[in-house]
Amino acid sequence: MPDSSRTATLTPPRTDPGLAHEAPPVAGPDASPGLAGQALAALSWLAGAALVVLVARLLRGPSEALYLALTARTADLPGSGLVAEGGVLVLLGLCAAVAWRSRRGGPAAVATTLAAGAGAVVAYAASEAVKSLVRQPRGCWELVEVAHCPVVGDWSFPSNHTAIAAALATAVVLAGAPAVRAPGAVPARHGYRAPWHAVLTWVVLPVVLAVAVAAARVVEGVHFPHDVVAGAAVGVAVVVATVTLLAGPATTAVTAACRVDGVRRVLLAAS
Repeated sequence: MPDSSRTATLTPPRTDPGLAHEAPPVAGPDASPGLAGQALAALSWLAGAALVVLVARLLRGPSEALYLALTARTADLPGSGLVAEGGVLVLLGLCAAVAWRSRRGGPAAVATTLAAGAGAVVAYAASEAVKSLVRQPRGCWELVEVAHCPVVGDWSFPSNHTAIAAALATAVVLAGAPAVRAPGAVPARHGYRAPWHAVLTWVVLPVVLAVAVAAARVVEGVHFPHDVVAGAAVGVAVVVATVTLLAGPATTAVTAACRVDGVRRVLLAAS
């Protein structure tokens, strides 16, 4: 006969230390804003970016003066092109690391990563559309000579390198950083505290890389300062808006897809 005076000892489930800080998805109709609220939050980010782009365009005169002052000292500085190209590649690597890591975080983590990645693609396309519409000549075509000036027809405003770098950095922060999520996005899968090494890896590093890419494009003489400001605004806002709108529906879709054994093995790590 079992001894009722003894208390059974339960072995706690194993959790991944890298994901232990994350809170489970919040469910229920009162846990997140409605679709209208999410759409409003997304539109607010896009409207803010549009305003920054407009103001940056209006500040072309002071920006050109700053550009001339900088390139007079930095146009021949070696390594600036490598910083710009290498920074984007490292950010792509961080995105790949976040995607792999998210497989251990469940459907919500995978969905957030997919939405952030889609937002980065849309951000690049948006910057290309604005570039083709504005058709601003580069300073290295008319004002200064630099070693690696893009060909005529590859317009200046906004900076595509900065847009994609900012978009990738934002994707890494939203999908990989603890305690960070897009305002209005659902589900709210992140917790409230994070170890310092996680903050350095998933917040500080991508932000520093994006800033380095933007600065390198100006130092190299291929972009005006207002080009990179506009590119950064487009990259950040489009990714945040995309995650705000799609994180919830994507989580539902990933959860449903994972009912198929083969899909689950691809999207989620074995527990």
